[in-house]
Amino acid sequence: CDAIKRYGRIWQTGSWQRSVANFHQACELVHNGRVGKVLKVEVGLPSGHHDFAGTFGQETLGPAPPHLDYELWVGPAPYVPYCPARVHMNWRWNMDFGGGQLMDWVGHHVDIAHWGLGFDKTGPVEIEGFGEFPRKGIYNSPTRYYLKAKYADGTPMVIAGGHKEIRGGTKWIGEFGWVWVDRGGFEAQPSSLLAEFIRPDEIRLYKSRDHYQNFLDCVKSRQETITPAEIAHRSASVGHLGVIAIELGRKIRFDPEREKIIDDPQAERLLGRAFRSPWHLDI
Repeated sequence: CDAIKRYGRIWQTGSWQRSVANFHQACELVHNGRVGKVLKVEVGLPSGHHDFAGTFGQETLGPAPPHLDYELWVGPAPYVPYCPARVHMNWRWNMDFGGGQLMDWVGHHVDIAHWGLGFDKTGPVEIEGFGEFPRKGIYNSPTRYYLKAKYADGTPMVIAGGHKEIRGGTKWIGEFGWVWVDRGGFEAQPSSLLAEFIRPDEIRLYKSRDHYQNFLDCVKSRQETITPAEIAHRSASVGHLGVIAIELGRKIRFDPEREKIIDDPQAERLLGRAFRSPWHLDI
């Protein structure tokens, strides 16, 4: 984020849901108070380790294929022996390389939750939760998880995977009803909210209907894209804090302005990772 500001670069994150009509409309309804004060947000994400087939389950250790520079692939993470199930697509189920379904999806549906709430450049002040982990095999990310976050204005958010009471997608629950949106789905209570018209004098959110074209247009105009780096970073940060809370088994308090964990040095250290030699980061 700092480098983009310093050098005036144009960045588009692949949070493409912002360029889809139903997500845009849902966020404008919430942003303009159609459900009243938001009392709670529910974000439902996938669970398990089964989004991808390919090498899934091929856990026999052996030499890496000659076309793969496995030493480079592991990079600064702790070294682990090669097996097909560890790399292409399914790398994300190992916490040294990814963050499971939570980190795979938090940048999509929490991103939309933030957009509707106007929280694009902030984050939670508290987060706690728990996860359930596989008992065997090479994957170690939680297969089920449940997080509770709270923002500075008191808005609570639940982020869960594998809990049937939390529907997949994003749901804002307010004083006068609720709005729910997902890929291919858009519902509200009362249903009349779906026909609501956002007036020209109300808040109109950034509009894009083609995520790739929006990036190309902004490269030419030098205007900010619909999903610049900081917005995406703030969405992902909720998941990173959740991973820390799950790992430590306690509530994390966070200062979203300074991006520091409060009064918990052990948790603060988990905001970064040690690099395997000879990897290092020059800032």
